[in-house]
This record gives sequence, C-alpha cells and structure tokens, in this order.
Amino acid sequence: MLYSNSRKLSLCGWLQKNDGSAYRSPLRLQKFLFLYEAFSKVDNDVSDFTRLKGYKRGPVFSPVWGDYTKDRAEFDKKSLEIYNTERDTINNLRAQRASFIVSSLSENELSDLTHQFNIWNAKRQPIMAGEQQVELNESDFNELDFTITRTLEQMYPAEIVQNCSVIAIGEKFFVFLKKDIKFLTEQHFDTMASLSDHEDLHNPVYVEVDHEGRLCID
Repeated sequence: MLYSNSRKLSLCGWLQKNDGSAYRSPLRLQKFLFLYEAFSKVDNDVSDFTRLKGYKRGPVFSPVWGDYTKDRAEFDKKSLEIYNTERDTINNLRAQRASFIVSSLSENELSDLTHQFNIWNAKRQPIMAGEQQVELNESDFNELDFTITRTLEQMYPAEIVQNCSVIAIGEKFFVFLKKDIKFLTEQHFDTMASLSDHEDLHNPVYVEVDHEGRLCID
C-alpha cells in the first residue's frame, strides 16, 4: 500500500519519465518535489507542503520517502500510471525548471540550497540536534523563500531549461544547447573530465561549442 497522494505520485511519474537519472536519486527526487511546490506557491497556484519533514540534508515529503524506499517497484509502476492519467494537472515549465536545477547541481549543493529556505531553517536547531520527524510548516515559507524561489526562476529561464541539456562528469554539471550535444567528441569529454577537477569552477557550468569545435566556458 502506498501513502503518497496522487499529486506527488504524478510528479514522481513525470520525473521518472523525463529525467530518469534524477528520479533514481532519492535526494534529487525530494528536491524536485520541493522546488516544484515552491514554484507553485510563488505563482499563487495550488501547492502542497503536507507531511513535509525536516532532515539534515533538507526538506523531505515523508510519504514519498517511505513509498520510494520500501515499495519501489509498486511506487515506480503507480507513479507512472497516475502521471499518464493526470499529466494535464502538471505545469510542465515548473517541472522542467525543477528537474533542470536538481540535475545541474551536486547533491551537497542541492542540500545547501534548500537549507537557505526559511521553511527548513526555522526548524534548523532541532533538526541538526538529531530530532526525528521534525514537522515543517508552510506558514514558515516567508518573504525570504519567495525571494529565493523568484531568483531561481530568473536564473533558470524557460529558454535554458527547454533548450539545454546537462552532462554530469564527476561533481561538475556541464550545460550545453541540445543542438550542440551531437557535435561533442571523445576529446571534448576528456577536456570536461579534466575541468571537473577544478574547484574554482562552479555548477552549473555553461558551455558553448564554437565554430571551430572548441569548448567555450561561460
């Protein structure tokens, strides 16, 4: 028996269908759900922060966590089933933006990002002290959280999230225009592997392929 509501199941089905790599990471899945709900809230649309708990690595929708970790096969099947019947209820741009963000940052960076939100930070003390099942309240989603969410919308506009793809190499996430992906060579990947060791290179790393086939870091 699954305990996730149909909204969360549908969103998980969307991620499973459109970004399988992120879906296979429990942390990235939770960040995707949280960001989607944050985008919904600041757009004054229906949002759902019910049964959101605070953990050291950020906010977690506990029913989804339980279903995903304990009944994975059923969860995979049911989330796709609900998505296929309720896909029209999902705002595709919000889902694409949330998916792009969770796929272009490391897991530690994603945790640091959600730690900035007051809805988590308001309960930082008991969470970091090791208290379990700390309830996060939507009423703590304040002006700071609105500002962070709006900033993310500006940093990841539609033209980027819809026209670019992310290539992960180590802990670096390289962003290319989709049309440039087909021109990447083994040498390009060797170059990116070398760049991935540079600590002063911050995610996401925006890259262009110039007319001579060279990689240009933005």
